[in-house]
Amino acid sequence: MKYLVRILICIAALCLLPAAAGAETASGECGDGITWSLDGGTLTVSGNGPMYDFEEGAAPWAAYKEQITTVVLSGNVTTVGSYAFKDYDGITSVDFGSALHTLGANSFAQCDGLTSISLPSTFRIFGEQCLYSCRNLTAIHCYGPFPSFKLNCLWDSHVKIYYPANNPWSVDLIAQLEEAFHGRIEFLDSDGKDHYTPEEQTTETTTEATTEATTAPATEATTAPTTAPTTAPTTEATTAPTTEATTEATTFPYTLPTETGEPEKRSGSGVGLALVGFTLSLVGLGILIFRPKKKKGKYSR
Repeated sequence: MKYLVRILICIAALCLLPAAAGAETASGECGDGITWSLDGGTLTVSGNGPMYDFEEGAAPWAAYKEQITTVVLSGNVTTVGSYAFKDYDGITSVDFGSALHTLGANSFAQCDGLTSISLPSTFRIFGEQCLYSCRNLTAIHCYGPFPSFKLNCLWDSHVKIYYPANNPWSVDLIAQLEEAFHGRIEFLDSDGKDHYTPEEQTTETTTEATTEATTAPATEATTAPTTAPTTAPTTEATTAPTTEATTEATTFPYTLPTETGEPEKRSGSGVGLALVGFTLSLVGLGILIFRPKKKKGKYSR
């Protein structure tokens, strides 16, 4: 009986040993104060702060790549590290927690198992190629303000991004992104409404055309002619000449007395003296020419 009990205990120990060894190797650190653990197909990352960035294929759970189907961020994990889950096609669900700020470069690139993700209100940055070529990803739900979209973060993906209807994003920024992604990405509010559509562009064009056709001519026809004949001539006739005359008459003689006043006096007096001298010369010449000759007397020799 004692031998039977010992055999059963040994068998139980042998069965539990691989499980214990597996549990020990399926956990570790992935950041300062950040740990990870694998339970079945669920990888849980716990702690406060950012996850480490990794080289491609060098994440600490890389040996369990084919086993991982779900990722959960627990606590206050703020960043998913670069290349953390690139090309993990088995992942079908990700819980990003309540503190995520950044998806690192290539963090979930080429994860064909992802179809929909939700990002918390703290989220701000789509890192470079973070969701590159996630070909089955069709919906991204965002609950915060307009984030930053880094280079090729959603390239080769066709996805609809939903933003909060009670805190709508800028239509101008949405337009720029939709044009940059050549229509592969569509932005809708959480109620499913599209605030940037070709119909709106048509409406704006129609409104502009109607405004130009109805408002501009009426204003030009009624206001401009009435103002021009009545106001402009009166102002030009009464104000401008008077102002110019008054300014020239009062300002120039006092401001520039040497340059304006004195040269005019000198030129006038010089001309007068020249005329007087010329006249006197003519009179003297006439006297000499027409002076009567003296008659000779009888006693003259």
